[in-house]
Amino acid sequence: MTDFTMTTDADGVATITWDVKSKSMNVMSTEAFQLLSDLVDQALADGAVKGIIITSGKKDFAGGMDLNVIAQMRAGGAQAIFDGVMTMHKVLRKIERAGMDPKTLKGGKPIVAALPGTALGIGLELPLSCHRIIAADNPKAKIGLPEIMVGIFPGAGGTTRLSRKLGAMMAAPFLLEGKLSSPKEAKGAGLIDEVVAPEDLMKRAKEWVLSATDADLVKPWDAKGYKMPGGAPYSAPGFPTFVGASAMVHGKTMGVYPAAKALLGAVYEGALVPFDTALKIEARHFTSVLMNPSSSAMIRSLFINKEALEKGANRPKVEDQAVKKLGVIGAGMMGAGIAYVSANAGIDVVLIDSTQEAADRGKAHSEGLLDKGLKRGKVTADKKAEVLGRITATTDYAALKGVDLVVEAVFEVASTPPTPLPFRSPASRPPQSGRSSSSASTSSARWTR
Repeated sequence: MTDFTMTTDADGVATITWDVKSKSMNVMSTEAFQLLSDLVDQALADGAVKGIIITSGKKDFAGGMDLNVIAQMRAGGAQAIFDGVMTMHKVLRKIERAGMDPKTLKGGKPIVAALPGTALGIGLELPLSCHRIIAADNPKAKIGLPEIMVGIFPGAGGTTRLSRKLGAMMAAPFLLEGKLSSPKEAKGAGLIDEVVAPEDLMKRAKEWVLSATDADLVKPWDAKGYKMPGGAPYSAPGFPTFVGASAMVHGKTMGVYPAAKALLGAVYEGALVPFDTALKIEARHFTSVLMNPSSSAMIRSLFINKEALEKGANRPKVEDQAVKKLGVIGAGMMGAGIAYVSANAGIDVVLIDSTQEAADRGKAHSEGLLDKGLKRGKVTADKKAEVLGRITATTDYAALKGVDLVVEAVFEVASTPPTPLPFRSPASRPPQSGRSSSSASTSSARWTR
């Protein structure tokens, strides 16, 4: 496993380089995460190391978590998923705390993420745990958390960190809509800290590591007196935000996309508790989403199968369903039009009507259109003969033998409904003479038309 490698220069700056050799874009696996954890431990324990730069050996930083791995996580059940996610939280939390004293928040080593290009999913969640994020000014790069687009949500701390960094309202487009931004847009939105020229990326990252102070390493949510931007759920400014967000999510998903609802629950519940507890809440919601059949189907359909198809995987084999011969029953305006368009597209047409005169009239419609094309120079005489030769006007249904498709375009004539006969109510019929009153009463019980 060489997805991550580390070198240390003469100034005591360790550089951890992410480079998955077998792929064009870095993606995170469980084995790679463990290797990253080991390298961070090694750097933090080395007294000669003053700080760490985490960067990529490719033109982009990372494309996210390997969703094939996520799809396989379900096999171990809910507890295995939760434990796996919490392991990722512990590694990223270790990067975030960087060896500092838990009480004084001093003595840590600065860790900076240097992004040469695109950083998506875990490719942004990892930098969010670092003390500073510096990106190269690459106009083709995209930065964001698109997990919601494939049926899950950022479960490696991205949901909790971004909502606490920006506030629920400002984080919503990036979390609930999967909005992607260029480096400059990401800086303007507060996702990252700096944008520099590509050739200055590593130089600037090293400068920051060597000049960082203890205060630069403390995350806002770890500092005393932290308050969530925009307000917590039960604060005066925050309450309307969360009420509105809940209504918006339900209005857009109608309750059928579990990831959006779970994400909002993780943000809401997480905002009410300390940061480390919020990470557990995020992991719990992520586990519930991953165990949901709907999300699993979305991951399979929107990513795994789609990716395979885009790389040339075989589609299911089906019989050739191309229409080479078409039957049109009814040579009126619609039938004649269908016959012309089809013949003009190279399809043989059998045009049937109740009389030969009507069938010929339908074919004549095509001839008229072709004659207009001749006058305008858009149709040649050979083309006209070819198109008309494809149309067989007839009254014989036996001519439909061998057609691939039949279109019914019979002109429908509304028939006049029969006139109902008048009727009289029984009360209006007088008893007939020679009948007893009981007989008349029985007769009057019948309605006549």
